[in-house]
Amino acid sequence: MATPPKTRRRRVRKPKRDLTEEESWEIIQSIASKDIDIMNLKNHRKVKILRNNTFRFTVDIISLDLLISLMEHKQVKNVYFNPSHPPPGGSTDSISLRYKVYVEYDKI
Repeated sequence: MATPPKTRRRRVRKPKRDLTEEESWEIIQSIASKDIDIMNLKNHRKVKILRNNTFRFTVDIISLDLLISLMEHKQVKNVYFNPSHPPPGGSTDSISLRYKVYVEYDKI
């Protein structure tokens, strides 16, 4: 009596999902941990204006090292930034700008 051929089970992949706000914050904190006080990093939130899986935060002082380190992270797809005016009394002097940094992630 012959044995039936073995059938291979197909591996069912989980659908990829967006990062949560907490996961994004952990990535950003791990990269900016040494300068987080100097940059005054705050207002981290998910943004739906640009693309899915994009988060925004603001900094008073921007660092090229921060931007490059963010871009080199394996889960980051792209990084954008733009200057914005802080609210009255929200900056160190009258001409300083605040920067909005947008981080787009790959799905995990």
